[in-house]
Amino acid sequence: MMIGVGELWNAITSDFGTGLIGALVGGGFTLLGTWLQSRSGDAAAHLAQTRATAQRGVEAATTLAITIQRQTYREHGTFEDREGWGRELMAHQSNLTALLGLLPDDQRDTRDRVLDLLDGVQYWDGREVWEEYRIRTTSYLGEMAAWLVALARGSEPPERRDMTRVVAKRILDHRQGGLEDEREALVMRAEMYELDEEEHERVREIDAALEAIEQERSTLAQNQNQITAS
Repeated sequence: MMIGVGELWNAITSDFGTGLIGALVGGGFTLLGTWLQSRSGDAAAHLAQTRATAQRGVEAATTLAITIQRQTYREHGTFEDREGWGRELMAHQSNLTALLGLLPDDQRDTRDRVLDLLDGVQYWDGREVWEEYRIRTTSYLGEMAAWLVALARGSEPPERRDMTRVVAKRILDHRQGGLEDEREALVMRAEMYELDEEEHERVREIDAALEAIEQERSTLAQNQNQITAS
């Protein structure tokens, strides 16, 4: 049986059309796969960059905390002490601000939180003794590092804490510990020697200071309960 010209043309065009469609579909899937792979690669690179930035932030915060711990300023410091520390602190803060600003918009909550914590690292104006300033500053840096570590690890961020209350409690703990150590030393001395009037007066001052600390703790607890209740 002979095939007509029309039938032959239909067969040819049909096969060609099927092949063309197959080529287009196959090529389309190839392009789609390439696009998805590119997107996946971009996402992985973005995540890696975000975590690397967070890690650098942790290192910068840790460096500043260690620098603070190594300082040996006494009491309220001198003008030169405060000016010298202010210059050093400013350099660290500038570095941290630049690093934290590199965190992407999809990590805005973490970025805003750590920048707020960095604001808690204030200039030492001498109104509080160095040891309490150190406690205040390293508390904020420690909280900042905790948030950045969570981001670097891909973990859930820490629970938000009222750092004003956290710092106040830590400073009270520090004060109480120092006073109790001093009182204990005076008591031990009294067991061996008779305390003079000045030492007896100091014991009374310590007892009054310890009572004041307990009142401050009570006030902090009441304020926290009111916040929780509201």
